[in-house]
Amino acid sequence: MDANTLAKYIGKEHVEEVQTLMENDSQLQNKVSFKNPVVALVLSIFLGIIGIDRLYQGGVSVFACKLLLCLLTFGVWWIADLGYSVIMTKETNYKKIIAATA
Repeated sequence: MDANTLAKYIGKEHVEEVQTLMENDSQLQNKVSFKNPVVALVLSIFLGIIGIDRLYQGGVSVFACKLLLCLLTFGVWWIADLGYSVIMTKETNYKKIIAATA
């Protein structure tokens, strides 16, 4: 996987570290499945009010919490969470890589 593609999935700040890990473990790319941050953003925009973006990221408990917060704040939490969804997806992808190398 090249640096630009990797940056799209995990963020620019972790690219060099992950490339080094991938060079050391040739099977690492096959061990980890990435979630696409663009898909997470689209889900957050259109279905984030009901927490579907958090289900896509893999957290049922976070989905329930976001749904509850959106209901309690009359949708304000959904707006505040739009940008955070992309950041969280990239961070989750990075954590998956680190966990696969351990």
